[in-house]
Amino acid sequence: MAANIRIVLPSLNSWAEGHLTALFKETDQTAFGQAFDAFVAANPDALVVNGQSLTRAQFKTQLWQDKFLEAGAQVKFLGAVSSTSNTEQPVTAGEVGVFFQATIDERILVMGAPQTRTITFSMNLVVIQDPTLTPPPVGPIHGFFDGRRVASLTAVSTTDPRSTLLPLPAPAPVNPGGPIQPPTVGSST
Repeated sequence: MAANIRIVLPSLNSWAEGHLTALFKETDQTAFGQAFDAFVAANPDALVVNGQSLTRAQFKTQLWQDKFLEAGAQVKFLGAVSSTSNTEQPVTAGEVGVFFQATIDERILVMGAPQTRTITFSMNLVVIQDPTLTPPPVGPIHGFFDGRRVASLTAVSTTDPRSTLLPLPAPAPVNPGGPIQPPTVGSST
C-alpha cells in the first residue's frame, strides 16, 4: 500500500531566492525560458523595472539580453523578508522583498580572462497561486505541485561601473635581468 506523503513546499523567501538564482545562473536560452515560466505568472498584473512598466514578454527579453554574453553567474542574497497572504497555508502566497547582488562573468575574454560585472537589485514580489496552472491529478503522493508565480514585481537595479572588473596584465618582474649579484673582487661598481 502506497504511503500518503505530502511534500513540504519551501518558504516564500526560499522559493524567491531559488527562482532568482536559477534565472541568473542559466546560460541556455531554452532552460532560461523554463526558469522564467516557473517564476513569473502567465498573466502578471505589473512588472516594473527601474520605473519602466514592462509586459511579460518585454521583461523576459530584457533579462535574457542582459545575460546574453554570460558565461556564468554567482548570486548573493543580502536580505529577504516576506509576509504571507494566507495564514492557513503561509507558504502558498504573499509578498517577498529581496536584496541581492549578481556577479556575472561574461563570455568575452579580455587578455584571456572573463570580464565580470556586479549588478545590485532590490525586488518586491507579489506571489500568488497562478490560476492559469492546472495541478496534475492527485495520486498517492500529494504536494508535488507548486503553482506559485510572481503576479507583480517592482525592481530597482544598478550596475556600478567600478564593479566591472577587467583582468590586468601580469605584472612585470621586479628585476627582469634576474637576481642581483654581489660585485666580485676586481670588478668596478
